[in-house]
Amino acid sequence: MGLTLFPGDGDTSSPDVGWSYSGFAAFRRQLARAEGFDLDGMWGFGGERPWSDVSTSLEPLLDRPDDGGGELSPAECAALLPRLEAIVDQPAFRIIQRG
Repeated sequence: MGLTLFPGDGDTSSPDVGWSYSGFAAFRRQLARAEGFDLDGMWGFGGERPWSDVSTSLEPLLDRPDDGGGELSPAECAALLPRLEAIVDQPAFRIIQRG
């Protein structure tokens, strides 16, 4: 079982990305580290730190359950895309491939 992120606009040439659930979790942990906090320390991920303590435009992607989290709205995607692109374009950022 896995997870796929895609625009949902019907354009089959648009970018898609797919992970196993553990791979997606690792990706989100990397994003949180890039934003300066530990995802595992956050409420809902085993920790006690509230989301109100962090400021990131990636919160709609990071603060959601791995499964059953629903879809991101177009407005949420538009808000997080510039920061997501900036992070993944950094040479130090590596997308982890795990099963």
